[in-house]
Amino acid sequence: MVEEGNKFNEPEAIYDATSSKKKITFFNSFDEAEEYKLRQMAKHSHEERLSNLEVIRKRTYMRPLLSNGKLPSLERVIIIVKG
Repeated sequence: MVEEGNKFNEPEAIYDATSSKKKITFFNSFDEAEEYKLRQMAKHSHEERLSNLEVIRKRTYMRPLLSNGKLPSLERVIIIVKG
């Protein structure tokens, strides 16, 4: 951004919708935005749903992550009690 007297010369923001699947959507209400979000989530494939679940798991259980960013394997313990 360059200031010349009272004029500012800002860099041009370019948004090319043809090169990406992303688009800007405007909503008239919060309810309309929520419905749109739910419709988009319903269109996800099984692979996308599983990858989203993995992201949520990593965010929720951030502390036990290993140095490579993966979750440690769960410890499976079986206790047999004689009655």
